[in-house]
Amino acid sequence: MQRSKSVALAFLLGALVVGGGLGFTVDRALLRQSICKEYNDRPSARRRLADELQLTASQRATLDSVLDRRHEQMSTVVRQIRPQMDSVRDRTRQEIARMLNPQQRARFEALIREAHEHDQKERQ
Repeated sequence: MQRSKSVALAFLLGALVVGGGLGFTVDRALLRQSICKEYNDRPSARRRLADELQLTASQRATLDSVLDRRHEQMSTVVRQIRPQMDSVRDRTRQEIARMLNPQQRARFEALIREAHEHDQKERQ
């Protein structure tokens, strides 16, 4: 009886982890770009913020400086932890791929390639 409870609990925990990982991946790969296009475009996001706050030209210049400085600081932090983040991402993708049938796995890999290509274009 105790073993079946442990197996059920392990299964539920595994399903939660895999579901969360898959949901996160789909959100990042597909939904965010289609729903929030303007937020993926830094100049548009800045313009929208400045417009929403009705900033003066001087305030807009200051905002740009502050956000540029933040971007540089965040880039420095991310560079330091990027290898760890990549490792977590790769392990999650492998775990998801193992639970999929061959057709699903092929589509999942295609989605990952599409997201990678999109990211490459965004960086250029």
